[in-house]
Amino acid sequence: MNFDHVGIAVKSIEDYFDKQLNTVFGVTQLSEIVVDPIQNCKIAFATTTNGVRLELIEPLNEESPVNHILQKKKGGIYHLCFVAENFDDDIKKCLANKFIALSNAQPAIAFNNRRVIFLSSPTFEIIELVEEESKGL
Repeated sequence: MNFDHVGIAVKSIEDYFDKQLNTVFGVTQLSEIVVDPIQNCKIAFATTTNGVRLELIEPLNEESPVNHILQKKKGGIYHLCFVAENFDDDIKKCLANKFIALSNAQPAIAFNNRRVIFLSSPTFEIIELVEEESKGL
């Protein structure tokens, strides 16, 4: 598996980008904000000058799982994401190594409807696995 991004829970994508990433850290690249009703949030990706991707995750409503992070610690790092070359096998490998599935695998609009799953590691980090893009013939 390859590292893809760090997910950050934010109250407002625009405010977080403008007041922290851009103003303080000089991050200038922000993707289009997409609404993902399946994940119950708004999502945008910021990219640092050295290519690190940050996924900014804003809740759509009170039922969004991102609200738990915002209420508990006012936001911050939410998860680490890895691209799974063998998505189903990689999930099984995680589960066999005491990871706990926090969701079912489901399509994610931010990843062109590739499947994602959230897992809790044995040391309680939230890990997102995203299905690798299919390689055309």
